[in-house]
Amino acid sequence: MKTKIILTSILIACFYVSSIGQVELKMLSPKKMKKDLKTLLETIDAHPDPYTKISEKEFQAIIKDVEQNISEEIDKIEYYKNISKIVASIGDGHSRVYMPKYWLKKVRKKNGAFPYEVFLTNDGELFVIKTYGDKQIALGAQILEINGMSVDSFVVAVTPYISYETIPFRNDRISEGFEFMLYLVFKQVDQLSFKFKVTNESEVIVPTMKYNEWKKQKKDLREQREKKIALGKPYDFKILKPGIAKIDIFSFSVNINKYNYFLNETFKKIKKNKVHSLIIDVRGNYGGWPKIASELFHYIHEGHFKTMARSSMKISYPYRNYFTDRNPWLRSAHIAPTERRHYINLRKVIKGEIGTYIDEDVYFNEAPVTEINEFKGDCYLLIDRKSYSASSSFASTFQCYSMGLLIGEPTGGTKIFRANAIFKKLPKSRLIVRMSTTKLFTACYNQENEPVMPNIEVVPTILDLVHNSDSQLNTALRLIKKIQQKKAEMRK
Repeated sequence: MKTKIILTSILIACFYVSSIGQVELKMLSPKKMKKDLKTLLETIDAHPDPYTKISEKEFQAIIKDVEQNISEEIDKIEYYKNISKIVASIGDGHSRVYMPKYWLKKVRKKNGAFPYEVFLTNDGELFVIKTYGDKQIALGAQILEINGMSVDSFVVAVTPYISYETIPFRNDRISEGFEFMLYLVFKQVDQLSFKFKVTNESEVIVPTMKYNEWKKQKKDLREQREKKIALGKPYDFKILKPGIAKIDIFSFSVNINKYNYFLNETFKKIKKNKVHSLIIDVRGNYGGWPKIASELFHYIHEGHFKTMARSSMKISYPYRNYFTDRNPWLRSAHIAPTERRHYINLRKVIKGEIGTYIDEDVYFNEAPVTEINEFKGDCYLLIDRKSYSASSSFASTFQCYSMGLLIGEPTGGTKIFRANAIFKKLPKSRLIVRMSTTKLFTACYNQENEPVMPNIEVVPTILDLVHNSDSQLNTALRLIKKIQQKKAEMRK
């Protein structure tokens, strides 16, 4: 009897230890999950080519597996993982599933926030690059294990739920969403064990920090780009040195009138300051509207160019309903919608035959435009693994038409990609599905999964990231100095 009591106590203690820090999660019934799954599968019909990177047979096998997994009550994270697995299998970084709005914020308020930022290298090594309070793990330390799980195993565990096109961009998503990834694997963030190495191996239990304190420290450390994006002006300009200027574009989701005003004023300053070398920075730019790029190109390029080579948009009920649910008047047979919305032929989306495609190429042609303050100097474009979607298409056009040199890393976005997504909130779980509707081909595209490659590759080291040393920009500045010196010698 005494032995039985001791054994029971040990089991209870083990259960208690394993559950420390785990969050309470809402459970979902099979009936609700099946209804949401039906909605999800209907939304996938909007995708232009879901079986390019996975066969239809393999795709249906995943759906069958998910249907079995939701035959019993499970929590919301498990349900998220199941349906994310379906969408992520399409291999399209724009199509993905989100937890309900503010889910992570609410969890942070209740359970605390993870006090570190990490970076997963393209070689699969995980490093700490920033802290918001906890000092147990040194900056620059390499994380080896999380709760006894190797980093390699952790990456393998979360990969099926991440929608991506290139491995570097997947690694960026793991880095940026690391706290959420911990919830996917461990159902908790607080009190996880981290084994790490600086010179010798160490292991610590990392507690979360209070949300308000985390938010305050993150705000104090946030970059200029975040402030600009919050103000709805995701761009910046500065003179770095005499004759050298830099334009930062943090997003191509911009108000076109404000953006044109910014460009006009910027190139006035460039001319006034006799700038000979212009650096354009689209690192960390997750995209927007490719057509917006043409506004800047007209200042630095004299000839014709294409912002995209072509596009193919699928007409489907989910896509049509996306517009008519928000604008019921579009259902009227007597009203002709506006011909274009960005580059969407809305008339054909509403009136065209379901299952057909709207192929576009002429719309992306850009004839030369004479701007008052056109730039005649040398251009350099900074890119990295965060350059994605309209940002990578911007880089592709820049390179295709020989507008200058590209410096940095291969883009996270590819030259052929799917985008122009619609959003659908699943009625029962309130998870949000984002689904692409259009296949896009950038200028000088070649094949699937092909990123835009830099002319000069520069990959930041972990020390660069820890100390905020911009090796890519520094490379550009050194190159400009050499080129200007050579030009000066030739003039003698």
